[in-house]
Amino acid sequence: MPRSKRSEPSLAPPAPPGLPKKCKHHPSPSPSPPAAATGSAGGTADLDGAFVRCGKLLDKLLEHEDGWVFAEPVDVRALRLMDYYTYITDPMDLGTVHRRLERRRYADPQAFAADVRLTFRNAMSYNSPGDPVYESAVELSSIFESEWASVHASPPPPTDAERRGRLAGELPRLPLGAQLMVVEIMKRQDGCLTGEKGLAQVDLEKADTATLDELDRVVAEHGAALAGVDNWKQESRVLDN
Repeated sequence: MPRSKRSEPSLAPPAPPGLPKKCKHHPSPSPSPPAAATGSAGGTADLDGAFVRCGKLLDKLLEHEDGWVFAEPVDVRALRLMDYYTYITDPMDLGTVHRRLERRRYADPQAFAADVRLTFRNAMSYNSPGDPVYESAVELSSIFESEWASVHASPPPPTDAERRGRLAGELPRLPLGAQLMVVEIMKRQDGCLTGEKGLAQVDLEKADTATLDELDRVVAEHGAALAGVDNWKQESRVLDN
């Protein structure tokens, strides 16, 4: 069972008479931990992957036994915290973070992290050390910071099998000139046969790592069609799926 909390969540009822009231000592907000170093974006897929990892980390915080404390905005009226907005000028909670993440309101993972840190910083600013809410904020903040680096971890490089699968869909979409280059590359690997209607059938299973590197360069140099230019539909195709 989670510990009884006194001052943060709307899920908790107001403290009954006789229990200790909120401590009036308000320490200065703890400085935010340094944000993880950011590298250049590797594309939409990398950003999507980072947001997926953000979601998993947020779920872990919410599933913690004390996560419920921070799952909703502080219900100031129900908890009778009349001075709350005197000390907390920018309220935040993990439920709001979750909704913003689902709706793609964050431009990057750093904006997500800033809101998570704000949630815990507010709790530690309004409550005092020793208060259950303060201690819960410290604990969950520590979990977040210890795992935040994994959000920025580079995904493992794709295997050759994964690259073959991706190229199988990309190569037939290239412009005619680029397809002819692919044919010449695969002929060197004895991986190209002439099929029906003169279309070349490429056997990517015969492409080794170096050959896959060559094919990736062709896609990178001539991949305008893959970004939405449909001229490949209008040109004669050389490659067959």
